[in-house]
Amino acid sequence: MSNALRHNPATAWSSLIAGRASEHAERGTLIYTPDSAAHDLFVLHSGTVRLHLRSSEGRTLTLRIIEAGQLFGHVGAGDETHYDTFAEAISAVQYVRIPRSELADLLAGAPELGIALVEDMAQHRAVISRRLDEVAFKSVPARLASLLLDLARRHGGPHAASVPRHSHRQLADMINAYRETVTKVINQFRDAHLLEIDRSSITLVNVRRLEELAQS
Repeated sequence: MSNALRHNPATAWSSLIAGRASEHAERGTLIYTPDSAAHDLFVLHSGTVRLHLRSSEGRTLTLRIIEAGQLFGHVGAGDETHYDTFAEAISAVQYVRIPRSELADLLAGAPELGIALVEDMAQHRAVISRRLDEVAFKSVPARLASLLLDLARRHGGPHAASVPRHSHRQLADMINAYRETVTKVINQFRDAHLLEIDRSSITLVNVRRLEELAQS
């Protein structure tokens, strides 16, 4: 596998989707659910997609946020009969689907794509596993600190300290907590001068302390 594909797998996905028509979905659209037959792998071209689970009581657990250039619907590349999460557009999105029935021939003609896909699937499983471990074993302050750090790095790189503004409900859904609990923890973080909030962003004032909390 070339270094270009290893460090930027979106390069690989661009050749996967070459010549394919894109589909559009508005914010709030469910692209697939656990009741949907898993026949396709998806590449997100623009916008943001949330992968989540939903309890019988209606509570949601966000497992991963998919951004432009990333794959989702990974089980569609395997032999699973149905998808394992909900995939919800949290902005207007544009995406391309690759039918499972065509994937084998595509990969046979470009082995580096197969390597990139295997590595991406492994990374995806690691993200989901870490997410579930956090929910099972970490406190709400630790989960919230970890989430804020991840969001900052995703939007601005490894040393970023700013997060686009999210509602308390959105943050609560991402860490499987009650909105009221997240509001209380955010107020505690503000009182401790760990973060500041304005209309457009959340600024991480004390990144080191947040990293310590995330590991607690």
